Amino acid sequence: MNNRSKNWARLSWHPSDEELLAFLDGESSAKQASKTQKHLEGCWDCRARRERTERSISAFINYRHTALADTTEASSRAQGRFADKLNRRAAEQTEQPQLFHRYGAQARHFFLFRPAVLATAVVLLAIGLGVRFSLDRQVSASELLRRAAQAEADQLNHVSNPVVHRKFQVRRRSSVTVPEQVVNWEIWNDTKNSRVRQFFTDRNQSIADELARVLQANHMDAARPLSAASYQSWHNTLQHPRDEVTKSKLADGNDVLTLRTISASTVNTGQIAEAAFVVRTSDWQPTELRLNLAAEDGNRIYELTATLSEVVTLAQVEPALFASQPVVPPSPSRSPKEVAKKETQPAPALASNAQPLNAPPVASADLEVEVLRLLNQATADLGEQITVKRQSDGLLHIAGIVETDKRKMEILTALSSISGNPAVRIELQTVAEAVAKQTSNKPTPTPSTRAVEITSNTMAAEPELRSYFASKGKDTDEAIREYAARIVRLSNRAMDHLWAMKRLLNQFSPEEARALTPEARSKWIGLIRSHCRSYQAEIESMCRELQPIFFPSQSLGQSLGMTSQVSPITDANELTQTVNQLFELGSSNDRVIRSAFTSSSGAVMTTVIKTPQFWQSLKNAEGLASRIARSQ
Repeated sequence: MNNRSKNWARLSWHPSDEELLAFLDGESSAKQASKTQKHLEGCWDCRARRERTERSISAFINYRHTALADTTEASSRAQGRFADKLNRRAAEQTEQPQLFHRYGAQARHFFLFRPAVLATAVVLLAIGLGVRFSLDRQVSASELLRRAAQAEADQLNHVSNPVVHRKFQVRRRSSVTVPEQVVNWEIWNDTKNSRVRQFFTDRNQSIADELARVLQANHMDAARPLSAASYQSWHNTLQHPRDEVTKSKLADGNDVLTLRTISASTVNTGQIAEAAFVVRTSDWQPTELRLNLAAEDGNRIYELTATLSEVVTLAQVEPALFASQPVVPPSPSRSPKEVAKKETQPAPALASNAQPLNAPPVASADLEVEVLRLLNQATADLGEQITVKRQSDGLLHIAGIVETDKRKMEILTALSSISGNPAVRIELQTVAEAVAKQTSNKPTPTPSTRAVEITSNTMAAEPELRSYFASKGKDTDEAIREYAARIVRLSNRAMDHLWAMKRLLNQFSPEEARALTPEARSKWIGLIRSHCRSYQAEIESMCRELQPIFFPSQSLGQSLGMTSQVSPITDANELTQTVNQLFELGSSNDRVIRSAFTSSSGAVMTTVIKTPQFWQSLKNAEGLASRIARSQ
């Protein structure tokens, strides 16, 4: 097995909850710990599971320290009563979860003498049994940002062709003796067409320009400065952030939550040392952003306060606003809805105190979907090392390494319709170009196609293959090699489509997916369905190859138990669950194929390839693929 196959096999395995917990507790064997650590380095899903587990433990420990700070050791009578209840509960369990077997006995044995062990056991039981603590706890930093992002997504979903209109008051103070300066900042953001217009209605435009540069330098979004996504982007750059969420009231009586984040690491000049993000609890709308910036002449404080926040349709906005010629800022005395008129009107001259800012282009999620569609047409989403990602500069970056100049030109031709878009950056290079640049010490990535090489006839499925091809009067050894290579190639292609579906599903967060326009969502779902149909075709071809040798008595029709499930999927959560279920099932089937038809250095000659359970697993995968292919 080559190194790529080993890496793929490592990623196809995922540690169970118990294995992951043992790893975090330091209870894994050295071999298992190394295996889990290597897997975590390459698997986003499992790293997310690890982080959720660690947060659950931390939350419980923090609560325990708070709730039990003044509590002394429990009396022996109370301990005895608790032990009796725990034992009775254990006796009532007819089928105890595996983690209960592992930790239940230790909890009953040690809690009398070590209350800390009892607390740990409770945490482990809660994680293993899926118990959620319904504590009257304060909202966490991650939850605050998640709810604020969801509120913004919900706003956009309720408006066709949404245009986000924000007005802010920006204040800048300094630790040195410098007068406070104030500027009013207005932003119009056409989310569908990735167009942004900004205005400053005061003469202190330099203050807003300066703040825009600060935001960009710290991985925040200058086009959406008061957004959860912008704050989260900066937050993600901190190695050891210290977060604190507090409750308070605004002058108008609204309750707010303030997330205060401090960078625990040393900050350099131009970096944000501390920030505060304020949201209303009634609707989770952001109201204020405060930044403490490290500067050469001492710290600078920027306060961004929302004075107007609304979402209108593009039809309600003057056509001149997003035209290529200089635009007209809305009159302060009229609302955008009053200004908006469907008929085109002559654009009056710019007011002397209003200066438009040529903001950098910002890529939309709809543009991202279109790029994914173009790459799919060029089959550039099947294992090639090409990534599509909107980064902190607001641009959509398409980067990758391909094998030849010809392939590079094919992909560039496929992307020609968007190559002139100012919000897109295309950075494709061949392997030879990457080697020539030598910009880093990292090894050049190898081509992503998984090569299949059958070097000997020593494989688990050899007896069945030899018997079958001998009866056909063929060159047995050559026939076995060709057949095994063909089956593994089919499985490879099937897995390529599963990985493509997985990447498409993870391309957008749930909030971003819900914010897609109907047209973009239709394209996105269409790509997933297309890969699913291709996967289904590969599995059907594999079944036709396997059936006469390993399952002569089985029908090539759909398996029992799946026909009732072939109903279209209309719910986004159900689509995610079904794709993940198909991925796990397909990965398991691929492991069986590889174990049966690839050479092994060992002498193990057993395989489940010929069992009815494996045939049923293939047909179940077909059934799941059929459901996804009909999703709406």
